[in-house]
Amino acid sequence: MAAKKNKRKYGVSASEELLDVAKIVRSEQFGEELLEFTVALANRLQSCGAETYRVEETITRIVEAYGFTRVDAFVIPSCIMASIEADDGNIITKIRRLKNGDTVLDGIERYSALCRQICADRPDMKEARRRLNAVDASVCRYGRFIYYLAAFLIGAGFGVFFGGTLLEALAAGISCTATGAALRFMGRLNANAFFKSFVCSFILAFIANVLTAVGLCKNADIATIGALMLLVPGFLFTNSLRDVIYGDTLSGINRLVQVLIIAFALVFGTSGAVSLARHIFSSIPVGLEPIDHHLAVQCLAGMVGTLGFGLMFNMHGKGIPLALLGSIISWLVCSVSMRLGLSEPTSYLFAAAASSFYAEIMARVRKFPATSYLLCALVPLIPGAGIYYTMDFIRRGMGAEAYTKGIATAAIAGAVAVGVLLVSTGFRMWGVWKKNRLKSK
Repeated sequence: MAAKKNKRKYGVSASEELLDVAKIVRSEQFGEELLEFTVALANRLQSCGAETYRVEETITRIVEAYGFTRVDAFVIPSCIMASIEADDGNIITKIRRLKNGDTVLDGIERYSALCRQICADRPDMKEARRRLNAVDASVCRYGRFIYYLAAFLIGAGFGVFFGGTLLEALAAGISCTATGAALRFMGRLNANAFFKSFVCSFILAFIANVLTAVGLCKNADIATIGALMLLVPGFLFTNSLRDVIYGDTLSGINRLVQVLIIAFALVFGTSGAVSLARHIFSSIPVGLEPIDHHLAVQCLAGMVGTLGFGLMFNMHGKGIPLALLGSIISWLVCSVSMRLGLSEPTSYLFAAAASSFYAEIMARVRKFPATSYLLCALVPLIPGAGIYYTMDFIRRGMGAEAYTKGIATAAIAGAVAVGVLLVSTGFRMWGVWKKNRLKSK
């Protein structure tokens, strides 16, 4: 049945292209070809933003599917190292460095599906490379118009989500779109993360304050916070804590250093822009309180911002509405928990756990990685306002307030990471138990 399905899908003869693992000669030459292909596939997953454990498991599963029992894979955000031992005792090692990466959820889904196909079919290396090339050509990336629309939706959605009116949403959307254009331009020039974050945060905050000065909106802080969501390394920080807690310490520390670099850049860029704008325009109001919107408005606004991130991350297909539903679930759980009197970190932990549970269920129902659903569900939980006010306190020299707000924001991010990790670890342990049970039968 699998062979017929493979023949219909790829137009090849199963008897000619598929290998019997029992007949594979695990020679050094075959191991070289297999490891080269496997690392190439893992590198593509990594360049699309896949988690560290997913990249390592991809290498391990494919190599073991071809009968090699001794395989080692070590992955950090910028490098993949893998080795296997052939039957003659020779060790084959491959190293692949990642220079540029992005978040392409469609790529993660397609390359993960290819990994499952390779493990199930075990084609020869010529056919495996052909399939990899076919997936390379099929990965969908949105064009320029969708990119700018996504940036506008992120700013506009979170402009309302964090307590602004439609005017603040418009100002945040305009600021975020301009920031997206700057990000796109500097990405083509291979600018480093610190420089990109500094320049983009300066542009973002300056435009938001100028739009406030000319009367397009009233609360420059809210407009800035909404647009700043595009730059806040919330996912990076959460993933760094997940890596550390999960045991990928080096990978987690690597990501955490990137978070600190970006955070410092955002502090300098935003502070400089706000100081300059308020020096030029003395009429900009300060200290305005955000609006406490109804929970339904917050969920709708968060869903709009999440849609922007989904488009920005190249999410495609019928799963988009389901991913957006995850964002509503996460914020509902968080808001209800806080209204029941639970602390912020505890509420965010429950919300992250609910998001992770939903993502894992959707992954198994739709046979896709949980990453797409999890990222979208976590978007409303990114502490963008906390990060902004921490930076604002630093700008104004209020060290004690900045420390208090920074610790509270870090606690929320840590709670989100723990909530995700508890559920995802439980599902992975259940998967291992199920696999071992099947082997024992």
